[in-house]
Amino acid sequence: MSIMEASPTRESDLFKGVSQRVISEIGKSSEEVSFKKDAVIFRADEDAHYLYVLVEGEVDIVVLEKENMHFKVIRPGEIFGWSALVEPYTYSAMARCVAGVKAIRIARDSIENAVKRHPDEGLIIYKHLMGIIAQRLRNAYQYIYRQK
Repeated sequence: MSIMEASPTRESDLFKGVSQRVISEIGKSSEEVSFKKDAVIFRADEDAHYLYVLVEGEVDIVVLEKENMHFKVIRPGEIFGWSALVEPYTYSAMARCVAGVKAIRIARDSIENAVKRHPDEGLIIYKHLMGIIAQRLRNAYQYIYRQK
């Protein structure tokens, strides 16, 4: 399944307002991947080459394991692995499957190339990305505040 065939990808907050032409371009190098329960998709400090869009399942994003700081990715269309789009291109957390997971894996290069060819729509993608990161940061602040 490609990004084009995956309705959660088209519904993903990251790609809202982006033309079908650009989504198709990005989708040419995307692929559906499946992971079993307890599989680790990526670990903190690994090189981040891929962004993921959840199709189904549940992913636990483990930011600080000892402090038990986790975030869940459960909504189809939700992204994880966004570190692939932000320098230094290193994952900042671990992604572990709580249940079986299907996701669309998108190579950073395909997004970056599309952004270079279509800067106006690239700006839309990166504005959405910053909104997603800001929301996760707010969630982290709330988590820290509740721990005090």
